[in-house]
Amino acid sequence: MQHTYGYARVSAADQNLDTQLKDLTRAGCTRIFQEKVSGTRTRSHALDELLTAVREGDTVVVNRLARLGRNTVHTIQLVEEFNRRGVHFRALDLGIDSRTPAGKMIIGVFSSFNQYERENNRQKSLAGIALAKQQGKHLGRPAGRDAEKVAKVAKALAKGLSVAEIVTLTGISRASVKRYRQKVTEN
Repeated sequence: MQHTYGYARVSAADQNLDTQLKDLTRAGCTRIFQEKVSGTRTRSHALDELLTAVREGDTVVVNRLARLGRNTVHTIQLVEEFNRRGVHFRALDLGIDSRTPAGKMIIGVFSSFNQYERENNRQKSLAGIALAKQQGKHLGRPAGRDAEKVAKVAKALAKGLSVAEIVTLTGISRASVKRYRQKVTEN
């Protein structure tokens, strides 16, 4: 059985949900998830419940698109998730309905913006990494060389022990023994 769920949110405790609830009921919602929580909060219990409840073929309705997510990117991600899961989506204020050609087009535009944002962030990250490397900054985990362990590996290598024998004898991991062996043979 397919369900029509509503989601209503206000940002402050002194605001009320009456208008949203009335519009969602008029839109045929059989269950309305509601909460009073700031859009900047990362956790939204009613939204999490809604996402758990919806199944393929169900419909999610919001009074205003801006009430759905924390910000534009989050809203677009939620609409994309509904689309991936086969959940229909409607935003009453903008007339968006994912079952109509215009609604599908708008969701496609949302997806394009989200893809653009991901690519843009990726390029910024790569540029930052390249700049850090140019400036000689170390990226990633610290080298993690333990002088005492390097000395143990050097001593074992001098005695002609194999990597496997050094691992067994010292308890140092195989990867570390190999890394330390390279360090010792470079000097």
